[in-house]
Amino acid sequence: MILSWLLGDVMKNAFVNSSLNYLIKHNACNDKQVNIFRYTLESLYSLVTKTCVVLILAFFLKTFSITLTMLLLYSVLRGFAFGIHATKNLYCWIVTLLTYVIGSLIIKYFTWPMEIIYICYVSGFLALLLWAPADTPARPLLNKRKRLTNKIFSLGLTLIYVLCSFYLNSNNFYNIVSFILILETICICPLTYKLFKIPYNNYKTYKG
Repeated sequence: MILSWLLGDVMKNAFVNSSLNYLIKHNACNDKQVNIFRYTLESLYSLVTKTCVVLILAFFLKTFSITLTMLLLYSVLRGFAFGIHATKNLYCWIVTLLTYVIGSLIIKYFTWPMEIIYICYVSGFLALLLWAPADTPARPLLNKRKRLTNKIFSLGLTLIYVLCSFYLNSNNFYNIVSFILILETICICPLTYKLFKIPYNNYKTYKG
């Protein structure tokens, strides 16, 4: 198991470094942009590899449609609301598998009472209103206007998800929306940042 994680890091570093060297060689990236491009390439590699593994597992567990829907809805919401990131690749893998593999099984085999669904909807909306978007030290959100825009889009997406769930009236979809709102609430909550000793509202202390 440890060897697989190490190989994963080795492959990721090989991909990122070779891609950076190619971009620098062809003048697509200068010294000041290296960190930005490195972060983007690492994120892209992690996204592709984790998505492939999760979808393959979902196929064998017969939760493919649920997992795919979760991935799409949560990825779009997180793209505007942001939130905490795992500090190590191993932790990120663990959280990803727990979220999309175990989470999909819970959604498929358990029916959540509507009272719980409503609580998740309301608390998720309030959390996004209060804390979204939540940045990270690696990606501080410096532009005030962009922060406001991201908050508005986060709230708008949440309303769309909620309205779609009522329109579809599907237990699975109710559960999916509730699950991703709980997850995003945890990811943007200041207490979560404090628990893992990660700075919050990094745009306030950023020195570029």
